[in-house]
Amino acid sequence: MPDRGYLRLAAFGDIMLDRDVGRHFLEKPQDFAMSDIRAAVKDCDIVFANLENPVGDVGRPDKIQNARVTFRADPRCLTVLENLGVNVVSLGNNHMLDYGPDALASTLANVESRGMHHAGAGRNYEEANRNILMEKNGLRIAFLCRTLIYSASTYPAEKEKAGLADPRIDSILSGIRALKEEGYLVIVSLHWGFEYRFYPIPFQRDYALKMVDAGASLILGHGPHYPQGFERYRNALIFYSLGNFIFDEPYHFAKRTFFPIVTLHADGVAEDFDIVPVALPHHVPSVLQGPAGDKLVRLVRALGPIYERKNAAFWKAFNDDYFSDVVWRCRTMKSLRFLFLPPLYFYRDVGLRNILKRAKLSKLRKIFLHT
Repeated sequence: MPDRGYLRLAAFGDIMLDRDVGRHFLEKPQDFAMSDIRAAVKDCDIVFANLENPVGDVGRPDKIQNARVTFRADPRCLTVLENLGVNVVSLGNNHMLDYGPDALASTLANVESRGMHHAGAGRNYEEANRNILMEKNGLRIAFLCRTLIYSASTYPAEKEKAGLADPRIDSILSGIRALKEEGYLVIVSLHWGFEYRFYPIPFQRDYALKMVDAGASLILGHGPHYPQGFERYRNALIFYSLGNFIFDEPYHFAKRTFFPIVTLHADGVAEDFDIVPVALPHHVPSVLQGPAGDKLVRLVRALGPIYERKNAAFWKAFNDDYFSDVVWRCRTMKSLRFLFLPPLYFYRDVGLRNILKRAKLSKLRKIFLHT
């Protein structure tokens, strides 16, 4: 193919191939042909997805994490990604260590055996923080994959310890700058946000702008399980949440999502894009047609401008609710590390009075002892 000076990229949100999804595929793989989705992305140079589970038959489930949300998929289920034409996956999410380091190592081998590029997790710090570097149509492309959502099983990688890529914002920004200086068009995949909400957390919007200022051309968010809006900043596009793409959750908007098809140019401009609405009947995605599809596209397009119109009181209340969720995770999963994912100014915005009221710090003593 000649060097066109641009490429087309489709981006799917969370794909989880365990539980009901995995059982369905192994019993009736023909149900996952997804011909309408494949037709929509057939001319794309890159098809990206967040793979929300380890893949293999080794490892042990995390002892603390709720068994219902502790995932590991049969390697045969990767055929689902192949059917979609997925060639780039993020492993940077809060479920990648649900079955420990052995299952993560198995995932890396299984994904590589299917010819898929991956980033976001690894057997050690160096591998976990290794970016995807590729060339398409004369463009040098880099994917930097990180997670800012933790589960009980989630740990950053260390020098000789398996885990996820470095989640610190300074590390992310320096990584983007280095890739940009090397001539790469930088795409950032971020597993982040407040679950089952249509709004990003204020610090996410702040982080996203900083990433674009550092040189990112496209930000692909996922994690909240609901679709969220997008914003354009400078010449970049920021998608805060792509929602679920293949999942077995029961909520209406966990079964309604979209995927963008974006044209990226050699100068780093994310210019043209389409929004393809998707429904998940029986957790298998299909293009949502007719008035229902049009309505979903209008919602996705309307959310970004709504973020701009919300006042300080709204975002203050939203921060308070998210802090309550952080505290709940600390108590439920018996770890304080969730407190360190938001930046310090997040706690300033929540305010000392609300922190004391919502945290009930005396009830966290056992967590201190546990950690």
